[in-house]
Amino acid sequence: MGGAVQTAVQNEEPLFRGTKACLAFAMNYSAGISGPSWAKMGKPNPEGRGLVGLDGAAQAGMIQAELSRLVPARRWILVARMAVPRLPCACRRPCCVGYVERREWGEAVDALAEYVLTRGLTGTVSHFHLRRIIVMRYFGDLRGLTTIAKQAGVNRDTASLYNKRVVEHLAKEERMACLEIGNYLRRQPALGRVL
Repeated sequence: MGGAVQTAVQNEEPLFRGTKACLAFAMNYSAGISGPSWAKMGKPNPEGRGLVGLDGAAQAGMIQAELSRLVPARRWILVARMAVPRLPCACRRPCCVGYVERREWGEAVDALAEYVLTRGLTGTVSHFHLRRIIVMRYFGDLRGLTTIAKQAGVNRDTASLYNKRVVEHLAKEERMACLEIGNYLRRQPALGRVL
């Protein structure tokens, strides 16, 4: 009988379809952004294979603990990639645009804007706003380089050069971060079969 149980456990489907799905679940679980409020509907989250309530919170916490093992720049990259960048806002103030930047995401982008300066990717002197928008662009902001250059008050060629350097470096670091966190997650017995 023990062999049958062991075989069933070995053949059990993993909780997540991959490292990115696992990280997205963990980053967004605490903010209640794990799909259209699956827990409130009493239904399992399709990307957490039934993780709700305390089970979901525990799984998200263990995954985030593994994420904290990465060097800061790689951790910030994964947070900026996987965390939902904005939350809805219905404050109805005159300045309201209908959303507010999520704190964790904004902090990761700010840290990466400083990081790219320390790496010399944007020269020794550059505008923080320009660096921040270029980092945001890497993670999905749709502004074009002409618009970015105009907003930052720089030449389009300067913005283009900065963008190229930043994108190449962040892409390389993101690949390394995904490999590293995937290895950490697979080796953590408390997480079970997450991948």
